[in-house]
Amino acid sequence: MIRNNDSLSLEFALQQCQASARRGYQIASDNIKETANAIESVSKSLSQCLKNYDDRVVHTPQIVEQLQKQFVSVVNELEELQNKSEKDLQHRKKRLNCFSITLFGRTMAGKSTLMEILTHGEGKSIGLGSQRTTRDIRSYAWKGLEVTDVPGVAAFEGAEDEQLAFYNAEQADLVIFLITDDAPQPIEAECLAQVRKLGKPILGICNVKTAIDDPDDLFLFLRNPNRSFNQDRLKEIVKQFNAFADQLIPGKHVYFIQTHLRSRFLAGQPEFLKHQAELIEASRFKRVEQSIIKEVIGHGSFFRIKSFIDGAIVPMMNLTNTLLDFSAQNSASGRVLVEKHRQMKTWEQNFKADGLNRIDTLVSKLMDDLRQDVADFAESHYDDNRADEHWNSRVKSTGIDQKSEKLLRHLNEDCQKAIQEIARELKSELSFVADFSFDKSIRMDGISDTKKWWNWGTSALSGGLGLAAVILGGELIALAAVAVSVIGLLGSLFFDNREKKASQARENLSKKLHASIDKMEKRLSYQLRNWFFRNLIEGRIYLLLNDIKIIADALFKLADAQRILAWTLNKRIKHLNKILIEEGLKHVDAVGMEYHIRDIARMPGCATMFMVSPETKFPEKIKTDIGQLLGESIWFVIDTSNPKSILSQAIGRGCDRNNISIESKLKIAHVPLDELDPLTLTRVQLAQQLTGLHITK
Repeated sequence: MIRNNDSLSLEFALQQCQASARRGYQIASDNIKETANAIESVSKSLSQCLKNYDDRVVHTPQIVEQLQKQFVSVVNELEELQNKSEKDLQHRKKRLNCFSITLFGRTMAGKSTLMEILTHGEGKSIGLGSQRTTRDIRSYAWKGLEVTDVPGVAAFEGAEDEQLAFYNAEQADLVIFLITDDAPQPIEAECLAQVRKLGKPILGICNVKTAIDDPDDLFLFLRNPNRSFNQDRLKEIVKQFNAFADQLIPGKHVYFIQTHLRSRFLAGQPEFLKHQAELIEASRFKRVEQSIIKEVIGHGSFFRIKSFIDGAIVPMMNLTNTLLDFSAQNSASGRVLVEKHRQMKTWEQNFKADGLNRIDTLVSKLMDDLRQDVADFAESHYDDNRADEHWNSRVKSTGIDQKSEKLLRHLNEDCQKAIQEIARELKSELSFVADFSFDKSIRMDGISDTKKWWNWGTSALSGGLGLAAVILGGELIALAAVAVSVIGLLGSLFFDNREKKASQARENLSKKLHASIDKMEKRLSYQLRNWFFRNLIEGRIYLLLNDIKIIADALFKLADAQRILAWTLNKRIKHLNKILIEEGLKHVDAVGMEYHIRDIARMPGCATMFMVSPETKFPEKIKTDIGQLLGESIWFVIDTSNPKSILSQAIGRGCDRNNISIESKLKIAHVPLDELDPLTLTRVQLAQQLTGLHITK
């Protein structure tokens, strides 16, 4: 691969790469320690937050369990981030002395052919038309330069191959991405987008696949090789490919070098020696070779540092976005519960007033009916020694017991229907907020299922209310009966005296009956009200209100902790980006320009946004040079000290400023995300990182 005139320059560059790799390793190692400390602090806060609610009396333990699952999920992701970062760093440490180039592309794109060319191979690894040719990892090393061929992506049933390919791309310092002059495939663009999101420098190769193995085909190709490199056709293919990629990760396009890999490979085979010079010239491979060497010599030392830094940034960015999403969902769910608590409190007050009124009305009517019978009963039974039995029969005949039970049953049913309706509304509203997964978020079916909250049995009613003893206690009636029997013994008195005594007996019996009814009314009212409060208001509704309040509070606390952790990680990301930009400016001979940059937001492989002071004039050449070095678009925001101004600048003209609103206390910004194009959505992500405002719809 290496020509003599490039060898010394390349060897020197690779030595510089080794020194840069050690610096990159140290930066990444320090970041792991700092991140671990930050994560431990917030994890303790999360743990204490959940413990506080676990210790409180909650009558829906399923919800607490689900909060615990979300907490455990977050902690597991944090631990996974740490473990993966440490594992990747240790893997990179073993390769500190190697500048790593990975050949990447779909199956049959020409990776193995390129590998054979670079290593002067005999072609044993090149596919002859079958799919998924390279099933393992092949590497070639030369004086600190390592080239790796990985399995092709986007093949049928090639998930394991893709995982292996992307893992090696993560470890690479430079990725050579191959496409062919066939019709571009969207899935290829998806793979490119994933590699770009890793922050990898990419050198694109468009492999022209004109057949030349047949002697006649070879003759036609060598007679007019330019025909295979029709620029209109090839430019259109690359344009279509970039159009697919723009939908996934807008920004700088990957530039593709055109070459015919098969002819360059055959030029190195003994049976084609007589055509060697023609094949090498026709292949246009020299430019590929020069570009690879130029990238290593010109930017290799920076790429090595960038590989370590972006290797730390990318997983932290992913986790930051996940934490912010969880935080937003938990906050939104908490607000739904708070509103439902308010609605239910209002309903509870109305239900309580209505229930008590219905109880009072029933008791009053029942007692009034009895009072209306007092005069007739006293007239008929003032001298009856079995008056108490007859009065008890009269009381039973009014159906006080059955009517009281019926009222309580209706109140119970009304309460249950209301709770079920609230549960249905909660389920609907919380489903609208977000579709939480079981593993990573709180499942709201625990809130919306009344069977899990309360077992609405009928045991309190099926066994009766025990009102017979209260209503038919008979103590005062017995006294009245005794008085009547005593009166009955006075039959020997004179007529007028007897009438007087009879009138007095009727009056006394009436008074006793009214007193009995008054006492019965108080006791019945007390029993019904007591049951209503104990079983429905306190035993059902207050428990429900208490649970909703506790759960809402827990969701808000959990959301706060997740948000704090997200912005803690965001600070680490900014710190690493600052180091990277300083290294980049140094690399393009622009030392000192970093002092004019007040803040940085960056999406590796896509775009970088600088916030600068109003008086700063960033030289166009430096902007171009740093953009080419990073392989990213460079955008600027003026620091006006006004959050909305900074936010609207960062998002750009793709969104009307009037459609942007900020909730300062919650550190949330609302933007109509559904209406934005891919480029503006990219700017939104950078704006979020830059401002520390969680941007949602």
